[in-house]
Amino acid sequence: MLLRHTRVFGVLAAVAFAAGAYLVPSIAQAVDYSGKKVTVMVPFKEGGGSDTVARLFQPYLQQYLPGNPTVIVRNKPGGSSVKGSNDFERRAKKDGTTVMVISTSTLVAYVIGGKKVKYDVLKWRPIFSTPQDTVFYARPETGVKGKDIVADIKALRNFKGLITGAKNPTSAELRALITYEMLGIEVKTVFGLSSGKQRKALRRGEIHINYDSASAYNKKVKNYVKKGDAVPLMTLGYPLPDGTIIKSSEYPDMPTVLEAYQKLYGKMPSGPSFEAWKNFANMGVAASKGMVLPRGTPDDVRDAWVKAVKSIYNDEKFKKRATKILGAYTPQFGDDAAKVYKNATDMKPKVKEWLKAWISNKFNVTL
Repeated sequence: MLLRHTRVFGVLAAVAFAAGAYLVPSIAQAVDYSGKKVTVMVPFKEGGGSDTVARLFQPYLQQYLPGNPTVIVRNKPGGSSVKGSNDFERRAKKDGTTVMVISTSTLVAYVIGGKKVKYDVLKWRPIFSTPQDTVFYARPETGVKGKDIVADIKALRNFKGLITGAKNPTSAELRALITYEMLGIEVKTVFGLSSGKQRKALRRGEIHINYDSASAYNKKVKNYVKKGDAVPLMTLGYPLPDGTIIKSSEYPDMPTVLEAYQKLYGKMPSGPSFEAWKNFANMGVAASKGMVLPRGTPDDVRDAWVKAVKSIYNDEKFKKRATKILGAYTPQFGDDAAKVYKNATDMKPKVKEWLKAWISNKFNVTL
């Protein structure tokens, strides 16, 4: 009898051991990319802001990701990032070997892009988001001086034939176009111009008012200012997670859009136009650039990426390079980055209806 029980126990123990041997590695095995290739997708062409971010991080990801994988950057432009984002949604593996850099355009398309958008930003797994302020500037012949924002806005209102540029009526430039609407600045918009073409057109005097992200402004537009071809006016401001919009430390001497509005009207803005503006301010500033993993990525993979990127941000060489490119802004990681994207894209139905009607009336485009 004892022998029989011993045999049964031995069989059960063997089964338990086999099960344990199978299960333990899948639980305890650390994320490791040794000998693997990691792809950083960029849904824009080479040379743009998102591509610059990807290539800034590329060598440091090879250094700090577990296993020191080979990291490549793959560009897939089209449709203001929609083509590449849709491809990422369909094909990206959930093991962390494919990530994507996203920007304001990706979020704008998600909010108002319609049926062509096949991705859901809020189901991706954010690694980090990094803010960048937005700077508005204008040609000096408009009468702006850059010393009194109320006087500058009145000069822009009185300037005959004020022109700005944009890619299309539903692109990232909406944060600027809605700003002009809020401040009562009547401006004609010429579509079909990329950010680079907008800057060149302003320098030639073909358009009169423009905006840029902090990195593009610092790198390219400050030279225009020095040569007298542009006058800085104001910034969009820096939206915090609690909804407060503050002045960024990058441009302490420039008023924010909300400061300009309060000086003009003696009160804070309100209504659906202001709510839409806040969404776009979050898209354009708080969520200016970021990196995400696909939906369904396990927590351990997301956590390994977040840990690696935090280490990158603590690397002194990276800090020096990043500050020149991105400015001295504090990024958000993981769950905090997810909150940033929610603040940016969570547009109330009545606000979206106002936006659709405004775009239709202003640009004769139906969403």
